[in-house]
Amino acid sequence: MKKKIECLRCNEEMKYLKQYRFDSQDNNRGLLGSLFDVEEHLILDVYVCPKCRHTEFLYAGKAGWLDM
Repeated sequence: MKKKIECLRCNEEMKYLKQYRFDSQDNNRGLLGSLFDVEEHLILDVYVCPKCRHTEFLYAGKAGWLDM
């Protein structure tokens, strides 16, 4: 169950929209990072306010090695 979040602009309860997965790849990751394609998979929960359309991306954790 997702937590209840209030909008920072209008204090309306925000609605859960979706889960967003972000693959953070550093451009300067060096030779080993390029060879092994090391990247960090971040998981963000996206909430949107139905009243003022303000959007929040909240950190939900990192994906595991096989959780893609």
